[in-house]
Amino acid sequence: MFYSTGDLFGSVKSMEVMVDRQHDRVSVPLTVVLDCSSGKREVRLTDLSIGGCYVDSIAGVAAEEVVGLKIMLPQERSEVIFGTVVYVHPGIGFGIQFNDMTREQRTVLEQLILLNGGTI
Repeated sequence: MFYSTGDLFGSVKSMEVMVDRQHDRVSVPLTVVLDCSSGKREVRLTDLSIGGCYVDSIAGVAAEEVVGLKIMLPQERSEVIFGTVVYVHPGIGFGIQFNDMTREQRTVLEQLILLNGGTI
């Protein structure tokens, strides 16, 4: 994964994070509710796999923090999935590895991945 950010003088700094992923990720522009140590807020997922996701947010989270993601479903239902923050890009976002899931939670993730062109 490769990220670039500009500094005050317009030069580009690169941040590269080497993450050994077990599952392929799919682009999923999805708004969810993040529940973390700094409170609850709406955030945007940019990619998703059965094992984790990347969150675009300036929310104050720390590596190894356990967070909840509330995914809104049709018919006024929702599913909360918990995960651990594995890396943080301050002011940009952070990566989450999902913790143990129920069969229903896994099914919700599988359906989201398939609906967005991914494979399981």
